[in-house]
Amino acid sequence: MEEVVMSATDQQVSCSGAISPNGLGMTQVCVEFLYLDLTTCERCRATDSSLRQALDALSGAFAALGYDVRLSEVNITSRELAIHHRFLSSPTIRVNGVDIQVDVKESECADCGSLSGCATDCRVFTWRGVDVEQPPAGMIVDGILRALYSEQTPDETPYRLPENLDRYFTGLQAHAHPSKKGTMMTSIHVYEPALCCNTGVCGPDPEQALVQFTADIAAIAQLGGDVIRHNLANDPLAFAQAEPVAAFMRAAGSDGLPLTTVDGAVVLTGRYPSRDELARYAGLATASDGSGCCGGSTDSSCGCGSQGAAVEPTCDCGAPAQAAAATSRCGCGSTGCC
Repeated sequence: MEEVVMSATDQQVSCSGAISPNGLGMTQVCVEFLYLDLTTCERCRATDSSLRQALDALSGAFAALGYDVRLSEVNITSRELAIHHRFLSSPTIRVNGVDIQVDVKESECADCGSLSGCATDCRVFTWRGVDVEQPPAGMIVDGILRALYSEQTPDETPYRLPENLDRYFTGLQAHAHPSKKGTMMTSIHVYEPALCCNTGVCGPDPEQALVQFTADIAAIAQLGGDVIRHNLANDPLAFAQAEPVAAFMRAAGSDGLPLTTVDGAVVLTGRYPSRDELARYAGLATASDGSGCCGGSTDSSCGCGSQGAAVEPTCDCGAPAQAAAATSRCGCGSTGCC
């Protein structure tokens, strides 16, 4: 059984939602586990454990039937991820895109409520006529087999984020960043050309722009922002579902990527946004990326050019520029002008 564990920055869709030959004489079965939290929520933790027990119990049968099972675990950490995965309730188990529980039942979850700071409901499973918060392995085995052999197809009705999840993410953001209480997080998406992996930072000589952008996203996350990446190689559906992006692709093709949207509007094409630009899009304090002196912008107050070379021997504030140092490329101090 192959396992794929996905984090908030891994935005690819790992299961196609259909059984298909994998080219090796086997039939691929995609099992998805989508959840809100595995450190605090006992329902998610118990469901994760029961799912692994169920897959272990089924492994012999799957091998005999020629099924190649792929397990994808997706931590739903934002509204954007919930929408992207059509997430209805936590935890959720799907087989080839089909939920093993037809109906969504929920009850208040104190664990997730403690994370968000507000009342939050989590999933209740039904097993042999009894509602359970922590599903046993036998229930999941039964659910997987029923989903696998049923003729049911993935739900394609228009998706709307459930109010319960909307409250959870609002509370989670306010709980983590009190200064943002009552505000909606800006939705920032970056659509990238086909990369060899989720970030493109791999191999002995990764592209410097990708190394810098990956570091910038991590810095923005530390400030409370959320930037979602879409890789054309493994997430083409995201490009088709966002109409401004689809229109851009029809006109410019992949050569025009990367493309950045903020709340659905295209704000940048042809290059990756800088750390300061990401911070501005997210409504956060300036987060200099250090690529040049005084914050790395082309209109720096100390006369730096876009490459960080000193244009004038003194800063605009009138003080003489210091001798070039390892922390700066134009003579400014490490914290900015003079």
